[in-house]
Amino acid sequence: MSLPLPIEAERLRAESQRQLGELLEVMQFLAVLQDVQGRVSYCNDALLRLTGYGREDVVGKNWFDLFVPAEERESRRGAYLAELPRGDFQPNIERELQTANGEQRLIQWNQLPLREGARVIGCARIGTDVTEIRRASQKLLHDAFHDALTGLPNRALFMDRLSHRLALEKRRQGSSFSVLFLDVDRFKVINDSLGHVRGDELLAEVGRRLQACLRAGDTVARLGGDEFTILIEDVKNKAEALKVAERVQQDLRAPFSIGGQEIFSGASIGIAHGSSGYARPEDILRDADTALYRAKAQGRGRFVEFDPSMHDRAMALLRLETDLRRALDRDELRIHYQPVVSLATGRIVGAEALVRWLHPERGLVSPIEFIPLAEETGLIIAIGGWVLTEACRQMKEWQDKVGQAELELSVNLSSQQFAQPGLVAQVADVLRETGLSPRCLRLEVTESLLMERHPHIADTLTELRAMGVRLDLDDFGTGYSSLSYLHQFPIDTLKIDKSFIARIGESEEGLEIVHTIMSLARSLDMEVVAEGVENAKQLDALRQLGCAHAQGYHLSRPVDSGKFGVLLGEGKSLTVVNG
Repeated sequence: MSLPLPIEAERLRAESQRQLGELLEVMQFLAVLQDVQGRVSYCNDALLRLTGYGREDVVGKNWFDLFVPAEERESRRGAYLAELPRGDFQPNIERELQTANGEQRLIQWNQLPLREGARVIGCARIGTDVTEIRRASQKLLHDAFHDALTGLPNRALFMDRLSHRLALEKRRQGSSFSVLFLDVDRFKVINDSLGHVRGDELLAEVGRRLQACLRAGDTVARLGGDEFTILIEDVKNKAEALKVAERVQQDLRAPFSIGGQEIFSGASIGIAHGSSGYARPEDILRDADTALYRAKAQGRGRFVEFDPSMHDRAMALLRLETDLRRALDRDELRIHYQPVVSLATGRIVGAEALVRWLHPERGLVSPIEFIPLAEETGLIIAIGGWVLTEACRQMKEWQDKVGQAELELSVNLSSQQFAQPGLVAQVADVLRETGLSPRCLRLEVTESLLMERHPHIADTLTELRAMGVRLDLDDFGTGYSSLSYLHQFPIDTLKIDKSFIARIGESEEGLEIVHTIMSLARSLDMEVVAEGVENAKQLDALRQLGCAHAQGYHLSRPVDSGKFGVLLGEGKSLTVVNG
């Protein structure tokens, strides 16, 4: 027997609602039915689980009073009442939903009006909880534009803000900005001595101090390593930016407590003042970096403002570097030899090999100009290897030609050459290939190299000494606390720096310093060579002090191999010729 039509329709309607409810539960959607006032007539279990309410707490209650944060309640209620009659709900709209414990979840809703004939009787909401997705997205976005160690903006975000500020500068008159580029003084020493973990702690603390000393609206970023940048907005004049730089340096000079140790550091800062004349933000950062380079070259712990001449010099250095990289291949390097003279006989007993660069356009380039560049770029490794080989070959040729097998050759070694593995093997190979006796080769190292405590330096020096090579300490007296290191290394000779020789004759103190160094050398069973002898008075004083060997312009300037060969062949006393 069939059911009456109204009863059958009601049954089918109830079954449809049941199936729809089951479908919504399986799909984990949030489902809500509301009347025209916003009262809830139905909600599924997914909504109850998310919000922590029971069904009796929700059904019959006003949606806006229960789930909408208080500050948004009236505005969202008004929007609902305005949108419902028209049925033009915005699709995929995201709104905060407040749970029973006060937590706010972000829900993406789709809504449609419920109608009975032509009359709107309410609204159906289907929603998805997108809170975790949005949080993950925000974290990814944050991480993409922030430094993981300090939490500061990274290069990408800094350049974006700088780009916006430059665009604003072009539109707006009467305001300006400045960019500070800084790095942490002595960071490498701290990082190497205390370890990377402590180094990271120092960088994080530097970031906090930089944030604390800036105004709201200014931006501090970490570009990487120990490099930070600061964008100072709306500065009235350049002096205002300089005050910020002074404040930053003052704050960073205060001691840091890292791993229970008190550490002192500081910062060098380059400053570029913004203007509408800049085409790209990269140009501003480049100029600030150029000024930073100048600040570090002047002794660190200071700030320098950029001026266009710095860019011109930077471009000149870049061209010089390019030319220097090609100099070896083009056979442009030369070696000049400065005689080392016995003060007892006036005869040449050896030579110091000094590299020179014969540039095809500029002529002879001063070593003061290109040696620091070679060290900075790492080219000093190749140049130093070439000098060692060529000078040893030339010295062996002179020994055979003039019959003086005891002639000695002095060659300077850079700290980078010591840092390279295989230095001992390289020296052995050169001596074997050229035939020069190890006893005739003197390798000169600086006090700073010993004091920097390069890894394995003591072992390397010991191996060279065991080979028969002599080791000279160059520019002695210009370092600090070096006396305590002398007995740790197998040094044969102290070369007294020319700055001390220059004081001889100027005061008794100058002569006393040289005398003290010579007494020290004798007590350590070391030889002495005086560098930079420039007049007869200095030469006589050194001879009276019992100094064995000297070199300097008064005896002979560095000369090319041809002229040095002539000096050897003549066999004259240089102390007589030039004295």
